[in-house]
Amino acid sequence: MKRTLIALLLLGGPFSFRSVLSPTVQRGATSKWSGPKPQGPLKPFVLDMMGTPKKNDGTLDPPTIFHDTLERTTWHGHKAMSRNVATTKPGETEFTRWTILIFDEATLLPYSTEFRFADGRFLRHEFDGVHITETRTGGDFRKPLSPGENPEIVTTKFDLSEPAFAWAEGAGTLVLFGLPLHEGFEGSVPVITGAPSGVGACFIGPCYVGRMTYKVVGKEEIMGLSGKKVLTWKVYVPENDFYFWIACDDPRLEGVTWPRGTGTITAGQSDARFTMGPVVKK
Repeated sequence: MKRTLIALLLLGGPFSFRSVLSPTVQRGATSKWSGPKPQGPLKPFVLDMMGTPKKNDGTLDPPTIFHDTLERTTWHGHKAMSRNVATTKPGETEFTRWTILIFDEATLLPYSTEFRFADGRFLRHEFDGVHITETRTGGDFRKPLSPGENPEIVTTKFDLSEPAFAWAEGAGTLVLFGLPLHEGFEGSVPVITGAPSGVGACFIGPCYVGRMTYKVVGKEEIMGLSGKKVLTWKVYVPENDFYFWIACDDPRLEGVTWPRGTGTITAGQSDARFTMGPVVKK
């Protein structure tokens, strides 16, 4: 279960199951901004990808398929964009979990985020600046519903300490697309997280604001998701050990790798590392 949830939003960041139960929210925290701010609008896209985990012994586990789209929309009269990511369970072909992120076209800050599962579980955050309304199915969001189970719908409200990006909810690569990447480029942005320290998805409010940093490692030519050799900027995000490859000529995702957080650790390393590639049809 943990493996598949981590795979769900790889392009935003890894899931963390640290639920925040304290009623307090961070106040007076220093700004997490460093370097240029990301700017939109971004170019719409449609991506079909497959994330395959390679274990430390070199063997491969079943892949997860992703269908990822970005399109223009509106949110209460504001120009916006919507990113929708559908994923399968490992080794399967039917989509069973979805992530929907609606964000401001210019600033890339969120208007709404939603996690949804085929069994009916969902978690939705709606933003009015730093004010958040959370609506979700009751109980433990991480656990599948039993057949016929009809959970209550729970609504709560809370505030963030400052405006922040929904990195774990799908804004990861979008932030990188909106930055002027170049040799030696680095910076950071505030991101929504589920605990006062660290970076992970927020499943139960109140949520916190953490710091996500990124650094251009250099240029690298790879066989990309487009199926062609392409010159890319290789970008490292140390908080979750992600590497992104962003096309130099036209900002788009061409590759990404990230560690699988199953809790199995060998010699200080996660037990497998996902690599994203084109969907291979059997």
